[in-house]
Amino acid sequence: MGVDDHILLQNINIRLREGEFVALLGPSGCGKTTLLRCVSGLSDPLKGDVLFRGEPIPETGRPCYRRRVVLVHQNPVLCETTVIQNLRLPFGFKSLQSEPFPRDRAEELLSVFGISARRLEQAALSLSVGQQQRACLVRALLLQPEVLLLDEPTSSLDEQARTSVERTFVEEARSRKMSALLVTHDQSQARRICDRVVDLVPHIPDGVDHA
Repeated sequence: MGVDDHILLQNINIRLREGEFVALLGPSGCGKTTLLRCVSGLSDPLKGDVLFRGEPIPETGRPCYRRRVVLVHQNPVLCETTVIQNLRLPFGFKSLQSEPFPRDRAEELLSVFGISARRLEQAALSLSVGQQQRACLVRALLLQPEVLLLDEPTSSLDEQARTSVERTFVEEARSRKMSALLVTHDQSQARRICDRVVDLVPHIPDGVDHA
């Protein structure tokens, strides 16, 4: 598994059960983010398949798949519009156009994550990086996916905020039986919120000294 024919991971076989939280640990550059991108359908593995409920991701059904399997990037992905417009954005996609935007739920989740509803009409990029991360988590939860792919979602938060966001996020996700793959460098975080930990070992090409 890799990008542009450069192998980062191989012989990966991870089964994620319904409602299970699995942490992905490993050194920087070992392929954790690449693995999430492949699972999300944003990148294709060089070999092998990503299966969802026992079936490969259909090429024609990727928009619907990405609504059910949602990736939250380490660096917040927000447009140069207001907070509310960023939260509404996925609900304008074809796969979600039939569903109304749950504004009351958005305000509730923002409040729980420590962001006042008064910020909804403000520019999203005026938020601190930590608040932007939380807004991206709120947007993902509003979609009510079956699987959340989280790439260090609390890396910009201080310890107090991290603990609060973890607690709120885990309660929300587990109450809806969401599964999660969590990339983190924080082993204590992995133990706190995950059911299982997978250690990824970087692929070392043949002929390279392993020492």
